[in-house]
Amino acid sequence: MQGYIPATTARVDLALTHNVPTFIQVLSVITQEMQVEAAIVAQEIIEKNPELHEVIREHLQQLEQHQGNTIALHYVSHEAFKMQSGQNSAVFRSGECSPYANIILCAGVTF
Repeated sequence: MQGYIPATTARVDLALTHNVPTFIQVLSVITQEMQVEAAIVAQEIIEKNPELHEVIREHLQQLEQHQGNTIALHYVSHEAFKMQSGQNSAVFRSGECSPYANIILCAGVTF
């Protein structure tokens, strides 16, 4: 099963070259400009990319403190993640080359 991103979904390609910018660099900038209520990652990240998984968890915890809210972190299969990505308002591509370096951010309002 392939992930499907409709042509109507905004796509922002930030990749310049291998690992530039990194996933975390892009995540850090994007989350400065939005209120995050929840995040979704593929459950495979826990085993296949544990270092990045831990960095994501730490980033979300820091973001919770900054925003003053609780951010739920949900885990779904990679196949379910790809299907969900087709329902997103926008997709941002970093230069990251490590496995499962993807996240869906569920936005709230900042006012």
